[in-house]
Amino acid sequence: MLPRLSFLLLFLPTVLPAADSVFAENSAWELVSTGHEFAEGMAWDKDGHFYFTDVRSGQLFKVDRDTGMTTLIDGATGRANGIAFGPDGRLYGCSSGDKAIYAWDPKTWTKVAVTEGTQSNDIVILKDGTIFYTEPGTRLVWRLAAGTFQRELAAKLDWGPNGIAVSTDQKTLLVAEFGSDTIHGFSLGTDSKINGPDHAAFKLAVPSDGQGRLDGMLMLADGRLLSGTFLGAQIVPPVNAAAGSGVRVIIPPPFGRPRCNYVRVSPDGEWMYTAYAVDVLRRRLRPGFDRP
Repeated sequence: MLPRLSFLLLFLPTVLPAADSVFAENSAWELVSTGHEFAEGMAWDKDGHFYFTDVRSGQLFKVDRDTGMTTLIDGATGRANGIAFGPDGRLYGCSSGDKAIYAWDPKTWTKVAVTEGTQSNDIVILKDGTIFYTEPGTRLVWRLAAGTFQRELAAKLDWGPNGIAVSTDQKTLLVAEFGSDTIHGFSLGTDSKINGPDHAAFKLAVPSDGQGRLDGMLMLADGRLLSGTFLGAQIVPPVNAAAGSGVRVIIPPPFGRPRCNYVRVSPDGEWMYTAYAVDVLRRRLRPGFDRP
């Protein structure tokens, strides 16, 4: 007869570590670039090269897809923050220090202002070339018409906007209320204009003071939202989602870093990139983590 202790051990359930719902097995955070004052906006060109800004230093960087080498593209961006490539192939950025939206030519990296006179924080560009950007100080969202860049007021808000994105179907403009738990949604018409009042589209976790610091964000293929926040990168389902339709995930800033102020998924779906002021990190994703 087996001793009682051995008998109990044979029938105890085996506890195995749960599979990570976001990151690939055995993956770890990798340093992309460090030594910055405030790393922020992120974008990729059609060839897969990665770009980001250092707002306080007024710098724009390119990270080579194949070598990982970081190159300074522009050292006088006017405190460029959010950036995005347009359908014309140019890189557009929110240069609040120069009160301009700049467009950089990827062949020469010379820049021109497509609009001037407003401060800006983050930017999103629709497939038709329409640009929306946030101006936190005045609580405004601006729209630039495709092709002409004619500026018009898109929304006047009662709260401070920051990050901005668009739904995968291009029918909803998403704007982050920085000091809260709410991402607001605005319906877009076929003319790429806001055609109704905002609604609470996503709710995120916040610290006890309610200051979520909701920042750079991205809509995922499965309908959830990926957002940089005070608590780290968060993945949340829509407010009106059916129960069980999406798992909420909080990814804390690794190794004691400050809040996650910007987050993106690479175009090939293989990496999550995150910015934590002084540096940019990436980590390999679990295949299909954001598929419906």
